[in-house]
Amino acid sequence: MNVAGSLSLSERFALTLEGLWRAVAARIAGGGLAAAVIVLICGRIRRVEDRVQLLLVRFRAGRVLVRGARVRRSGGGRRAVGTRLPTGFGWLLPLVPTHAAGFASQLRGVLEDPEMQALLAAVPQARRVLAPVCRMLALEPGLLGVSPPVVVERVAAVKRVRVRPEPFRIPLPRGVLSAARREGFGKIR
Repeated sequence: MNVAGSLSLSERFALTLEGLWRAVAARIAGGGLAAAVIVLICGRIRRVEDRVQLLLVRFRAGRVLVRGARVRRSGGGRRAVGTRLPTGFGWLLPLVPTHAAGFASQLRGVLEDPEMQALLAAVPQARRVLAPVCRMLALEPGLLGVSPPVVVERVAAVKRVRVRPEPFRIPLPRGVLSAARREGFGKIR
């Protein structure tokens, strides 16, 4: 029986992120990571889950914000020094190697769902909220409906510069020129 087919999008999303959260939290018992880092990772995953669930409810009810509008967060917005998580592409995969790749695959399936694609197209906040989790699990930005940045090559304008040919010179043996200058050769008297 296909259990994933009988679950709604929000349930599959919640189960995926909750499973990832539990896999990271299980690292405390294993002693592989510092407890403070695990708390930060789990907190980020929980916040993403809560925000996306709220956006899904609003989207289904037809109460989405205007395209491009930003919601202001309460709570100051400043973090204590030293509480930043890595931002590199796929940084969580080596920390939770046995589980993170499986949850990344499940999250990819949730993001490819037509309802989730409609949410991502209609609500830009959803893309901003999901981006950190996609980055930590090495999911490409194209899943969020965001095309990767295009690298534009710039061609420098080349000035036309007149180059005068250098005069023809005959290489002289070492010391000949200095001896000739000492003797005064080449000077007009």
